[in-house]
Amino acid sequence: MPDNRNSKTNTLVLTATITPPQGVTNLSRVDPNIRMDDYCRAFDFYCRLLAKGAITRLVFAENSGSDLDRLRDLAEKHDVTGKTEFICYPGLDYPPEYGRGYGEFKLIDHVMKSSLFIQNLQSHENIWKVTGRYVLRNISTIIATRPNTDFYCHCRDIPMPWIDLFVLCWNKQAYSEFLDAIYLHLRESSLHGPCEQGFRKLIDAKNLKSNIVKRFRTIPQLEGYRGIDGHRYETMDLKLQMRKLANIVAPWLWI
Repeated sequence: MPDNRNSKTNTLVLTATITPPQGVTNLSRVDPNIRMDDYCRAFDFYCRLLAKGAITRLVFAENSGSDLDRLRDLAEKHDVTGKTEFICYPGLDYPPEYGRGYGEFKLIDHVMKSSLFIQNLQSHENIWKVTGRYVLRNISTIIATRPNTDFYCHCRDIPMPWIDLFVLCWNKQAYSEFLDAIYLHLRESSLHGPCEQGFRKLIDAKNLKSNIVKRFRTIPQLEGYRGIDGHRYETMDLKLQMRKLANIVAPWLWI
């Protein structure tokens, strides 16, 4: 029987919190107007990819009850409304000290259960998650070089065990096996550290039936402002170039 895990369809889920709750931890970029500009800039980029066929469907999921008309207008501008789904979910009913990772994966749980696009996917089809304020400039290459796997993620070991949560890829089989309700284990108030470290520990500790690849073949290239300190990812070009070089000459060195 052929293995269909390397599906040609790619549904992209963009997660968003346009109006963060008061007291949220490790977040400096909190102005809803500025954040909306970030989301519109990124959404415009992904709509262009959708129009070109680089991705198959686009789901924009927001959990703060903010108005999405600017984003809907962009989908109409690029003539992709039929391939775009908007999900509004009042998902901020938790203590802010639980952290952004908890809220994002709580939102993703809702998306997996309520999105009409995702409900109609086959178990092997690809679902990509990107944090919605960021432009993942080389996402087309990341998709094209994805290996045959159920769960695809980018882990780093230096300077500490880590998983980049701004972009992940899974199928329904992998999600039901170990991602469903994972947000319950990502409370930063209990982890005593960032959810990227807690998530990595969970993935490393599981004995899974699903096939997992923990390192991207293509190093992600982000554009946008980091939430934690407001710095632009583009100012980190030297670090990016070092990671690209290491990925070629020392691929076992996860930095």
